[in-house]
Amino acid sequence: MWGEPQDFLFIATERYKFCVLQWDAETSELITRAMGDVSDRIGRPTDNGQIGIIDPDCRLIGLHLYDGLFKVIPFDNKGQLKEAFNIRYQEV
Repeated sequence: MWGEPQDFLFIATERYKFCVLQWDAETSELITRAMGDVSDRIGRPTDNGQIGIIDPDCRLIGLHLYDGLFKVIPFDNKGQLKEAFNIRYQEV
């Protein structure tokens, strides 16, 4: 996340769950920074598998999970995840 001294790990599962993990070197523990569900009631899962990308400036996480939908998980100014939303698009 932006301004942090170390990288975090974003993991998304095929069952549409996700988490953001951080390693605490002082305590040798794995810390869950965020977790949630990115499933939708509508939409057909993509045939080519899930695709995710994180903006290098830590402004958002983008996920292609369903045909015709692009899910956006924005970050706030403090690096915390905000509520996800979908952008609908027409595939050519």
